[in-house]
Amino acid sequence: MKQLKLPTQKYKGMVVYCSKCRKHFSWTKKQEGQKVLEPVCGQSKGRLSSCKFKDKQSYKVKVHIPGTRKGEVSKVLQSKRYDEAIIEAVGFRAEFKRTLHGHNPNPIHPKKATRTYLFDAQIRYIDFLADIDVPEHQKKNRSEDYIKQLLKSLEYFNDCLKEHDINKRLLPIDRVDDSHVGYFHANLNARGLKSRTYNKHMGNLKIFYKWAIQNYNLKIGSNPFDKVKNKHTVYKKETITGDEFGKLLVQITPENGKFERETKSGTKKMNYFCSYLKDALELALHTGGRREEIAILRWDMIKEIDGNPAYIEVRNLKVERITKREGQDSIAPKIMPITSGLMQVLLRMGYQEKKGSTDFIICPDRKRTSIGAIKNRMTNGFSFFYNQLNTDRGLQFKCLRKTYLTYLDLAMKGDSKLLSSHSNDEVLQKHYIDQKIVAKAVKELHIFE
Repeated sequence: MKQLKLPTQKYKGMVVYCSKCRKHFSWTKKQEGQKVLEPVCGQSKGRLSSCKFKDKQSYKVKVHIPGTRKGEVSKVLQSKRYDEAIIEAVGFRAEFKRTLHGHNPNPIHPKKATRTYLFDAQIRYIDFLADIDVPEHQKKNRSEDYIKQLLKSLEYFNDCLKEHDINKRLLPIDRVDDSHVGYFHANLNARGLKSRTYNKHMGNLKIFYKWAIQNYNLKIGSNPFDKVKNKHTVYKKETITGDEFGKLLVQITPENGKFERETKSGTKKMNYFCSYLKDALELALHTGGRREEIAILRWDMIKEIDGNPAYIEVRNLKVERITKREGQDSIAPKIMPITSGLMQVLLRMGYQEKKGSTDFIICPDRKRTSIGAIKNRMTNGFSFFYNQLNTDRGLQFKCLRKTYLTYLDLAMKGDSKLLSSHSNDEVLQKHYIDQKIVAKAVKELHIFE
């Protein structure tokens, strides 16, 4: 088990908590002159890094209760990764503040300081992303993955400032200029990022500064990131062949999934095999679903027409989030027609015994498995086992969706958009299903044929 660590400039209220010795650590390492200091383990009385009960350590966040001197609420976080723990901490603070404000339409907001520093603005921005202290009509209910992506960009920007001995806590946000943007440009290039990833991080900083300019009424003329030109990107439209997919499924075994990873504590044995990976990949190929859509599929989402399984009705998560109206009935569901190939997969997975059940189709036992973990298993597992085929193509999980949509477009001859949710879903208005369109897809769509 790796030692949990806190950065010198940590997220507000974050500590490391040990359930063995019942001790909280507000820091894990610091330097005074030439001397490196560590807190004392509550069990062994030695250095925290030498603790024998690292598996008992967790990240914990504490939130002050307004109007009290030392009152606070706290929560032990599930993630053992600091960046993911921050996401949990942000969510906990948001939920606490919503509970605290209750039905008060005018919660008291802290007055803005006359001078705002970069790091303070970043902390406030993280709260904004999590809808903390945001008016109800402006809340956007962003996904954890989206917030994590923006946090990573801020982390990279702070890293590049540190390389040039610039303290993010002492840098006024209105003093960030072309020179700092140039440092970030060089830092991203040094990381060897692909053009699309470079554009994403630069875009995230541009979004952050647009928010800062509006939120703090900065008189800086223009956004310092506006002058950055996106790098040219080439979008690959590679699909997987039937022969490759068949070999991929054969390759997915516990023995082939083994690998070793070097960590600071030594070599760690790992395995990318999991019992539901093959099923997840087949469902992705025959439905064109994104990772999260596959992860949330349940047996009761399968709908029948005239007594026969015809389509799967799943929440259109992407559209819900884009329109900022997640979970509302006004967003039409996404329809996945049950083709002969998909039906074979569902029958093999136990459709006759499980139809109508509220169980998840893949990984029904989720007491210790999150949707995020399932999504990562799909992505990493596909790449790991596909690379063992030595095709020199380097396909990724998303090629399954491209393959499905390619065959769907050929089969539907113009009607594919009505099922793939790439445009206005006229056929799904008010949850109405055009049986002719579904029947046509079922009859004419044959993957790899």
